[in-house]
Amino acid sequence: MKPLKFSFFLLILVFIFSCANKNDVIVKAGSSKLTKKELQEDLKGLPPQARMFLASPEGMSRLKDELIKREILYEEARKKGLEKSEDFKRRMEEFKKITLINILLEEEIKSIQQVTEKDAKDYYEKHRDEFIKPTEVRLSQIVVKNEDEAKKVYERVNKGEDFSKIAKELSKDERTKASGGDMGFFKKGQLNSQIENVAFALKKGQVSMPLNLKGNIYIFKVTDVKGTPVEFDSIKKQLIDQLKIKRQQEWFNTYIEGLKKKYKVEVNEKALQEIMNQALSKSGIQNKEK
Repeated sequence: MKPLKFSFFLLILVFIFSCANKNDVIVKAGSSKLTKKELQEDLKGLPPQARMFLASPEGMSRLKDELIKREILYEEARKKGLEKSEDFKRRMEEFKKITLINILLEEEIKSIQQVTEKDAKDYYEKHRDEFIKPTEVRLSQIVVKNEDEAKKVYERVNKGEDFSKIAKELSKDERTKASGGDMGFFKKGQLNSQIENVAFALKKGQVSMPLNLKGNIYIFKVTDVKGTPVEFDSIKKQLIDQLKIKRQQEWFNTYIEGLKKKYKVEVNEKALQEIMNQALSKSGIQNKEK
């Protein structure tokens, strides 16, 4: 039997124990008890699929079986004294740290201004060239021999350095090097299938991940796009979600920088490097920084 999803446990509140007192015992195994109150505190956000599942006799039976298994396993672990083990204490501290971080972020993130439909519409109007269903793309490329060279290219691109300038300096492709890597416009069907899949997935101004082709590594940039504009209504929800994520990321970065100034942070670089070297050696990987 596949393990029942954690969220399914909340269903028992709706279908079986809706009339019980908040501290009534739902499942008992030895001295271990699972109460309605515990479920109410721990299990929230039940998805509609779970409600539909438990509406069937099979769903109710599986739920009951999973609750029983949970309690008898918990009771057995307690009988063996595992809660006193160092491993348990270590894991609890890790869980405590992650849980506190999540609660903090959930509380702090409430202060972020919500993204409205107007915000999305304004962004759409100012960035119309991002919302085109491409029929043709104009590509530039940088061709290098190995991953180390590709890494150097990415570092310079990420710092905002001009792609064409880097191509003139580093690209191994003599046909496009002089023009800053410019390859011209391409329609679907005119490119290698791997390149086409990458190129037509990029927006104007975006740079691809490295592609290993015929012994060389290729990095592409879409410099222009021709095609059909995508209507706002068809991407409104998706755009609002994207802007929400972007706003949250910007807030998070600012929040972290503020905390770095608030608290004195120290890093034992030597100890960190030793641990990483040990981890890499166990994995059979040589640390190039060593």
